[in-house]
Amino acid sequence: MSKLFLYVKIIDGVEFMSITIFSILIILIDQLSKFLIRSNFAQSQKLLIIGEYFYLTFVKNKGAAFGILRGQRIFFILITIFFLIFIVYIYKNELRQTASAKLAVIFLLGGSTGNLIDRVFLHYVTDFIAFDLFDFYQLPVINIADIFIFFGVVILIYQLIFSVDRGV
Repeated sequence: MSKLFLYVKIIDGVEFMSITIFSILIILIDQLSKFLIRSNFAQSQKLLIIGEYFYLTFVKNKGAAFGILRGQRIFFILITIFFLIFIVYIYKNELRQTASAKLAVIFLLGGSTGNLIDRVFLHYVTDFIAFDLFDFYQLPVINIADIFIFFGVVILIYQLIFSVDRGV
């Protein structure tokens, strides 16, 4: 029986290690991309990729999407820390331990931590990916961390709603 507990403990350790390594990889990619933008772009400078529809730019975002709740840095830091703890709790206690759940957690931990690092050290989040697909509506400027957070939430919602009994 003690060998079984040792085996379970080793599996948990390997799982924790893989989640940590892949989350750190996302953080590194996010932070490197933001560093390159801050180093090579003046604020609001544009580099057109596909006409006026898709471009890179440098935006200092001191709020959330569209700059809402601007200047609420401490609030966002606390919410992010709570969110990180909540995600780990949900993964360990509420979700089936599937590949998609693990992927969602990796995306959410990596993306959230990437933006948290910006808020703590820079007092703003570096955003730089812009899509202007419609003449009447400008989408918020985003970053790599935001993309991972978005897909992590989509996968998590799928996992919570559709995969409860299937182990997908």
